[in-house]
Amino acid sequence: MQMVERVHRLLTAHMKPGDRAVDATVGNGWDTLKLCELVGEKGKVYGFDIQKEAVLRTKERLAQAGFAGRAEIFCCSHSEVEHYIHENIQAFTMNLGYLPGGDKQIVTRSESTLRALEALTKLLGPGGLGLVLVYYGHPGGLEEKAAVETFMASRTSDWGQILRTEIVNRKNCPPILYIMEKK
Repeated sequence: MQMVERVHRLLTAHMKPGDRAVDATVGNGWDTLKLCELVGEKGKVYGFDIQKEAVLRTKERLAQAGFAGRAEIFCCSHSEVEHYIHENIQAFTMNLGYLPGGDKQIVTRSESTLRALEALTKLLGPGGLGLVLVYYGHPGGLEEKAAVETFMASRTSDWGQILRTEIVNRKNCPPILYIMEKK
């Protein structure tokens, strides 16, 4: 099973119609599409990406599925979520690295990722779920991975639980999935 499939299974088990969610790095729009499916007609998904190509592709994917009205997609950094979202969310996803099929020089960076994580964990309501998938086989990826690990370890048990899932028998920087479950 691919990590993205694992993320979608976790979201399916957690989300319900009417929920609010964030895809902090929309990329090709697959997580955004899944979130829109799960929140239903009365729910809302906020999506963020710095690449215009990713935003346009995601909007097109949502329109084809009939979900365009369920999402607001912003062409800006995930570090700016606090300027656009003013309500609690029940879940968020974040895929760190670069846009698959896109320019591999455009990557997520530690500074903006940490600002986004700080904001998203504050927006996450009680019982909320945060899913952070870290791809780190690119320049700067190891630094971002270390920064995310430090952030995760700094959350106290009063906040909730954070699990780390990784593929230990795969070579070449296998992705790491952090599962954040807020109390």
